[in-house]
Amino acid sequence: MANTVPVRRQYVEGPYGQVHVYTAGKTGGKRPLICFHQSPLSGRTFDALMREMGRDRLVLAPDTPGFGHSDPPPAPLTIAGYAAAHGQVIDAMDLGPIDVLGVHTGARIAVEFTRARRERVRHVTLVGAAVYTEEERAAQRAWTGKSLTPTECSDGAHVLRMWNNWAQFRGPGVTDAMIERYLSDSLRQRSSGADAMKAVFSHDMETALHDLDQPVLVFNVRDDIYEATRRSAACLKNGRVVDLSPSGLWPLETRTAEIAEMIRRHCDS
Repeated sequence: MANTVPVRRQYVEGPYGQVHVYTAGKTGGKRPLICFHQSPLSGRTFDALMREMGRDRLVLAPDTPGFGHSDPPPAPLTIAGYAAAHGQVIDAMDLGPIDVLGVHTGARIAVEFTRARRERVRHVTLVGAAVYTEEERAAQRAWTGKSLTPTECSDGAHVLRMWNNWAQFRGPGVTDAMIERYLSDSLRQRSSGADAMKAVFSHDMETALHDLDQPVLVFNVRDDIYEATRRSAACLKNGRVVDLSPSGLWPLETRTAEIAEMIRRHCDS
């Protein structure tokens, strides 16, 4: 993509050790955008979006503690705990007012981050904001628990199973290389991923969304939480849900310019 900016990396001190942060753009433009990734992935999933959004603002994507290259916490965290850990890092950067974006697990983290810092967060963008029924919650817990449980002396079948778990949500424009990045992060972070999923299924997204006063833009893609994300529309005081069908899990990579423009209109209004 023409005229995009490079993504750089740095380490900063966090509450549980070092936190790895991807950065693009620079201060002095529009409000900084903070991106929270899905688990068990890492901040590198925002690479394409950061290169585009970084043209007119600072964009940061920290690896959540225990994921990517960030040190793990000493014990499992709740979603609010992950948000608090990110908050300590972002607060130390003294960025002033900010906007936030979160994907799946990161959407929950973004919402809790916003609830804890209402005076600083101006706009919220979410990719997947699942409001589960109890039946869906139980089914998701069983499915993700099976795929993320660490194995020992395995024949490697779990690797193919994990590939298929991601590949089933392949939409237009998704390449094998995109799936491979998700797979490699998933294999690296299996124990942390199981902890994050426990936090997800203990989090009440419905109540959290009702509590937000900021403008909220929700993108809904054709994945395992598509129907649950549709329900988020009824929870928004000041927001809307945009259906990105037929895109699957990779719209920030396959429809980067289009989505970046929607995020700009949302955040800069």
